[in-house]
Amino acid sequence: MAALLTPAFQSQAQDVFAGQPFPSPWIDPGYKRFVWIGSPNFGRRPQGPDTVVDTVVVHATAIPTLQQTALAFFRKESRVSSHFTIGKDGSIVQSVSTFCRAWHAGVSRDWRGRDNVNNYSIGIELVNMDDGKDQYPLAQIESLKSLIHALTRLHPLKYVTSHEYIALPHGRKVDPNGFPWGKMDDLGMQLNYQGLPPGVTGLE
Repeated sequence: MAALLTPAFQSQAQDVFAGQPFPSPWIDPGYKRFVWIGSPNFGRRPQGPDTVVDTVVVHATAIPTLQQTALAFFRKESRVSSHFTIGKDGSIVQSVSTFCRAWHAGVSRDWRGRDNVNNYSIGIELVNMDDGKDQYPLAQIESLKSLIHALTRLHPLKYVTSHEYIALPHGRKVDPNGFPWGKMDDLGMQLNYQGLPPGVTGLE
């Protein structure tokens, strides 16, 4: 895990792996292990004190496999990406450097009233059908927690939120539907996944 999280690796990986073919045959890397499959769908983070990377946004893929999700982010025409995707077995794919802006949150506002959550967040997708019935296995949850903990060495992360909470208009997203947030309490971070962000009332 440590190797792919270093600033030196992440600052070069986007260029080094540009134009590489999608892996075939596909092999999930395994519990808490990484593979880099770079996405072309990213941009620069804006500069300034209001865009310090302090937030993790947790998503559900609504796509059934790690391979299919990685392929979606790999394709330029999809126009979406996330920094990481975690499979059911805890395997991890990194698609965008955390020092870059992934395209995962869309139109959004956080619990402090800050808009454009992509600017200051890290997006992590969990392979899950997002129907409220599909389970999040313990291996996936533990991998998520370990990843967030490791990322605190690179960014001053303080907050973890759901895509549902920040997406505008409210009700546009429901992910990660059915996620057991109580299992994240020992992270020691502020969890924001219920209620409405400031200035939002109902289905705006």
